[in-house]
Amino acid sequence: MSTRTDQTLSGSDAALLRWNFSLEAVSAVGTGLFNALVVNFLPVIARREGADPLLLAVLSAAPFAANSLGIFSGFWMPSELRRVRYVAVLLVAGRAMFLGGLLTTGPLALVAMGFGMYLTLAVASPMQVDIWRGTYPQRLMGRVLGYLRVLQTGASAVAAPLGGLLIERYGDGPMLGLGASLGIMGAVVYSRVRSLPVNASLRFTPAASLHVLVEHPTYLRLVAAWVVWGFGSFMASPLYALVLVDRFQASYADVGLLQLAGALSGLLAYFALGHYLDRRGGFGVTPLGMLLVGLVPVAYLVAPGLPVLAVGYILLGVGNSAIDLGWQLALVARVSDEHRLRYMAAHTSITGVRGFLAPFFGTLVLSAGYGLGPVLVISGILGVLGALMMARALGVNLGDPRLLRGLFREFVHDGPRRPRRHVVRS
Repeated sequence: MSTRTDQTLSGSDAALLRWNFSLEAVSAVGTGLFNALVVNFLPVIARREGADPLLLAVLSAAPFAANSLGIFSGFWMPSELRRVRYVAVLLVAGRAMFLGGLLTTGPLALVAMGFGMYLTLAVASPMQVDIWRGTYPQRLMGRVLGYLRVLQTGASAVAAPLGGLLIERYGDGPMLGLGASLGIMGAVVYSRVRSLPVNASLRFTPAASLHVLVEHPTYLRLVAAWVVWGFGSFMASPLYALVLVDRFQASYADVGLLQLAGALSGLLAYFALGHYLDRRGGFGVTPLGMLLVGLVPVAYLVAPGLPVLAVGYILLGVGNSAIDLGWQLALVARVSDEHRLRYMAAHTSITGVRGFLAPFFGTLVLSAGYGLGPVLVISGILGVLGALMMARALGVNLGDPRLLRGLFREFVHDGPRRPRRHVVRS
């Protein structure tokens, strides 16, 4: 099978790369607008529509309940040449769920829409890494994905405060419909991407997917780190809306500005990290990002007001950017081609079960009378522990001064650069 690993690109390959990047750039903007106008506002909309802490936990658990079904995605796997169209159809179907917001924005309806959307993502996600590998040269993947994430995050940054103003002026239903429509347009454009086939496993059973973790202890350690880190991170997630609405009486506009701070921070991180990973390699950014996200509950615990709480959004933005880019490249290097789809299906399903249980655990501790403080403290401890486990699984020393020095230089001194030309004229 062909893979994009050549040291230079011919003119025709370069034209195809530019075509694919242009389409994915438009798709990334559509995804960013969808996330900003729909996904990011769901908990706050649900709370203002009367959702209690238990229903907020259900809303937080919905994507992970959907992910837990991802292990069954191997029963139907399209041919490699049809996977882009297949993923695009799934994205369109999932985002179209929120057109229902034009009819109702009741908490139960929001949960159903969210579950349907995340179920389509769970089915599509195991194929995404192989699609990227067939679309871009490996030596450029960090920068390309970084640029795409910059566009996605930039769109979210612009749309987040506008979304808050739109809700207050026109209501939440019309804004959900607008966000869904923009997301659908982005998915339709993505369907035109052309990806070369790569070596990858085809159909597989759930048992085969789980068995690959038993055969390869390294894979199991990776999943274990995600489980611990994610349990800590997501057990506090339904409580954030309580802090925003009940403690700080945050308006939709306030929430939009907080999301803007997180989105801009993530945008800058994507710029710098894409270059860093392509030039220096390494996987230290993944556990470092997990460490930053693990500290977010502490920000919610100690923040005296919304301006200080913005630090939590900044930690979340930078941390998620680091996790996203670092993990995509770690998957290519640490999980072999023939195992990747089976590993991703098992990974998505197991972490889905974790994410489904974690919000209810946090809400249970809260309902037992222990208050927000203990839940946020436990959440932070587990997040930090999971980051350390990931560092060990990837063979990374988070205390290595060269890692921190290199990242600091990339952010502060070098800054984002234009990629060197890798194209020769044919």
